[in-house]
Amino acid sequence: MSRIEIDTPMGPITADLDELGESLSYLATKVQKTDKVDQAISLFLQVDEAETQPIESKRKYYHNRSYIFWMEALMEIINKDYTIIRAENYNFGDAMTAPIWFDEKVGDVTVKVPHKLVMYVQSNKNPEERFVIMFTPFDEYEVDMVFQFRSSCFNYTEFWDVVEDYFYNHGLLKGAHFTAEFKFLDTPKLNWSDIVIKTEDRQILERNLVKFIDSVELYRSKGLRGSRGVLLAGPPGTGKTLSCKVLMNNLDATVLYVSRDNITDVGQITELYKMARRLSPSVVILEDIDTLGGLGRDEGDHPLLGEFLNCLAGVEDNNGVVTLATTNHPEKLDWALTDRPGRFDVRLKFDYPDEASRLAILEKYLTPFETKNIKLKSLMKRTDKFSGAYLQEIVQSAFMLAHEDCGYCKEPVITQKDLERALTQMEAQRATVSREKGLSYSGDEMTIEQLYN
Repeated sequence: MSRIEIDTPMGPITADLDELGESLSYLATKVQKTDKVDQAISLFLQVDEAETQPIESKRKYYHNRSYIFWMEALMEIINKDYTIIRAENYNFGDAMTAPIWFDEKVGDVTVKVPHKLVMYVQSNKNPEERFVIMFTPFDEYEVDMVFQFRSSCFNYTEFWDVVEDYFYNHGLLKGAHFTAEFKFLDTPKLNWSDIVIKTEDRQILERNLVKFIDSVELYRSKGLRGSRGVLLAGPPGTGKTLSCKVLMNNLDATVLYVSRDNITDVGQITELYKMARRLSPSVVILEDIDTLGGLGRDEGDHPLLGEFLNCLAGVEDNNGVVTLATTNHPEKLDWALTDRPGRFDVRLKFDYPDEASRLAILEKYLTPFETKNIKLKSLMKRTDKFSGAYLQEIVQSAFMLAHEDCGYCKEPVITQKDLERALTQMEAQRATVSREKGLSYSGDEMTIEQLYN
């Protein structure tokens, strides 16, 4: 093995010649690659060697699936007003390889997304208007995009303004229902007839969301705020999420859905509301808001809390943006969040269904099944403080018992006995959980708020 030793003021340095040769070769090929690309760009942009600072650069960096939708907007504008003269890609050194594009399925649309390539673009109206875009990926949706151009021939600011206008007003996200991870939601086609909700509560939701968004400009013309905040509070399984799903189907607006796992870092909430404003009219749905980064001051000021408060009622105008949040624990939320018009203007309590509602819920869930000698009123006392989710489970368990009893026939018939057996199983299960939690259980006197809140 060949080695070289060099004396330095800090002492001798020894290096392996083979490894050093490989490193120098790698550096040489990298320089060749850079030179080759730079030469190609200069030639395409028709740079005069006598010019000083002839080429300008602008950088855009993307780190999530929003890249798909920005590229859809970019390519729409390029394909409309420009021509891609060529697209190239390079491996190490000067070896050329095929450009890399991704085909992304978004709803019913397939988007062709540039991933790793150098794109040479020319205006259809003015051949001297040219620019080059270099796409360098670090991960699937983590891409560094660099524009290179001559400012005397290409106005980058005007070009990107056109791309932004398309993205926010005509792009795939406008009017869409998507998550904070930029994944489209497959929203169930539900309406108010599919859930059991008090007429007054439904009217409050329609007034503050559906009708408000439809008439937001009227409110603005009267000097009123063009934003709204609605908080749905109550135990699990009482219809908060179902109501959100129904509202999504009735809203003529962009919907941004945020779950507890989506917000972890400072800045994410700000970016979310920035997009909601530009895509308005829009609804930001925050599921289980009490778990979003721990939005409370129990252990001192929380950075995400301050950011969220500012997004709801800060310097930025939320015109056309409605926030709809749900929580199982309203008592855990900061007062500055819940007791301040302009942040959450309306708080709607989703409590355990009363006797009439429980009866209606059971009847609704039993509608698809064949039944015999059912007396639902006899079950009302035993189902006190049962949520809609538990009532649904009673019906499902009763059907499974009926299915078993008939030898797994094609058309089981649910009887009163099946419902009572299913309810007994549910009571036993709840009693077991209450013992595990160290709570008391004595029929309908179980401390249900402690156990299920």
